Amino acid sequence: MASRTSNPARAWSRSLSPAPSPRSFATASRPVIKAHRSGQQSNAQKPKPKPALSTERKGNEPRFNYLPNSSPFDPSPVDPNVAAFRPVTAKELVRLREPPKRVRMLSRDFIEDSLYNPNYGYFATKVEIFDPDVAKIRSAASQGTGKGKGRAPSAREEELQAAERAEGFDFGAFRTTAQFEDEVARRYMVFEGRGSGHEGEGEGEAVMGKGVGRQVWHTPTELFKPWYGRALARYLCASYKLNLFPYNDLIIYEIGAGNGTLMGDILDYLAAHEPEVYARTKYRIIEISERLQGMQRGRAKGAGGDGGAAELGKEKARRRGHEDKVEIIGKSIFEWDRVVHEPCFFLAMEVLDNFPHDVVRYTTDTHQPMQCVVSVDATGDYAELYEPVSDPLIARYLSLRSRLPSSRARGSPSPVIHPLLARSPLLRSIYSTIPFAPNLSPPEFLPTRQLELLEILRDKFPNHRMLMSDFDTLPEAIEGVNAPVVQTRYAGETVPCTTYLVQPGFFDIFFPTDFDTMRELYTLVMSSSAPSTASSSSLSTSAPIAPTSRLSPTYFSPSTATSSCSSSSSSADGRRSTSGRANSLGGGNGAPSVVSHADFLSQWAETDMTRVGDGSNPMVESYANAQFICN
Repeated sequence: MASRTSNPARAWSRSLSPAPSPRSFATASRPVIKAHRSGQQSNAQKPKPKPALSTERKGNEPRFNYLPNSSPFDPSPVDPNVAAFRPVTAKELVRLREPPKRVRMLSRDFIEDSLYNPNYGYFATKVEIFDPDVAKIRSAASQGTGKGKGRAPSAREEELQAAERAEGFDFGAFRTTAQFEDEVARRYMVFEGRGSGHEGEGEGEAVMGKGVGRQVWHTPTELFKPWYGRALARYLCASYKLNLFPYNDLIIYEIGAGNGTLMGDILDYLAAHEPEVYARTKYRIIEISERLQGMQRGRAKGAGGDGGAAELGKEKARRRGHEDKVEIIGKSIFEWDRVVHEPCFFLAMEVLDNFPHDVVRYTTDTHQPMQCVVSVDATGDYAELYEPVSDPLIARYLSLRSRLPSSRARGSPSPVIHPLLARSPLLRSIYSTIPFAPNLSPPEFLPTRQLELLEILRDKFPNHRMLMSDFDTLPEAIEGVNAPVVQTRYAGETVPCTTYLVQPGFFDIFFPTDFDTMRELYTLVMSSSAPSTASSSSLSTSAPIAPTSRLSPTYFSPSTATSSCSSSSSSADGRRSTSGRANSLGGGNGAPSVVSHADFLSQWAETDMTRVGDGSNPMVESYANAQFICN
């Protein structure tokens, strides 16, 4: 999938390695109702699809569809006893020490277990977030120890040194953006352990061992610190002053806080430039990882940061501690069980892409949605099985999406279904009689966890404002609508895959976000009541969703909603501007705005601080395939 820019280097994902040449997909472009198979092969190899055989239903066993895969002559069948496999969820697997066998689960549970299982999941065992300051320290230490000048610092010493310096990159020292990217790549190599960054060509690769090692990926928060975090702080401060100050405190919730860098940069800015706001600030991080909780507490105590660097120019200031402002809450946002009545801001930066998705296909004759169930047999092979939708969350998402303006304008229940086929039963009937025609549509990945987050915001954070950012398109995605990129780092190279059915813990699975659909869905969810158990499992879309007593049906209408992050509604110091109006924050939230990464940073960032010698601006021009959504 190409990015929305003519320069591929500006469309970044998680890795700095060059993208491999285009690959053909493992499955046919015209799929049938089938079971996909994926064995535990080498981590650098794409799994080979296997077909399945038709089986008969016994008793009350669920009916799955087994038809040949893209190669009907492949002799490897799906386990005929798959219907007897124990159904599980990701929550039930958290206590396991290794991936389960002889089980079946929804695709979102398989993806969640692969990424988040605390014992073998990708984020729990492999991932490190690139920190350019740590890389600089390691490079200097490597040079020093190589000459016999001392020992290499421990991991804790590296963290403390990086925290004390918290320099990031001196953008004014680079002549061009290309030179900045070269320096990023050099430090990236050091951070991964492939040498000191001062080797000649080819020498660094020899330092690194073979195999799947640490999975290092970068975020704009780390690459452009402290200026990226300061841009968000300026936006939050302006919105707070316009709508809440002085009657309410500034309460910030963040999920996916990583190393805690964004938290530190935001609080540093407020402490240095907005002392009145800082005095009333409470920053709460919701974090499931114990390892990251420790890093975040260290940052809050004074590890890393900037202070008032805007006024100090290139002279870096020591970070002050913010321990009394920060609370680390050790749980998943999807386990949140209390209502936060205070007005608050909810941040999720580079989080949506790793939310598990469900996979559905549609029958070509009736367009009935079929949910994907992933089975794991006794040998650890994976298979995709399709059955009629019965999961309440999938059913709720499909029902809500059918009511969105974009869905009605499209004229079909899904982007994978052509509007002509959707409108004509006769055409569908004729199409289904064509020899070798598929009986299922291509796959579609549904952001069901995203819907769950929006419902939590509605029910548990009724007076929230959100600020989220992520990728809207991704190159090298697997087959399907809204499909993810699946990749790993192997011997210092990024290896993409053609399926998400891969060994848990070794592969990153991340999705693009359809921000326009998310904006419409947010508006609908916030104006609707919590679904009952009975209604959530129904796919009927004829009955309207009842509005709650908190908000009127026209609360999110264009006449009352205003944009809060595209065209500025205030200056950075909180003064009102004639170009926009402030959002009201009652019942909680104005209609969200979707803006590009560049537009948001051009509006709120101190862009002079990230400009290089030739006048280009890496922070503004990078991540062309990312967007913000805010209200």
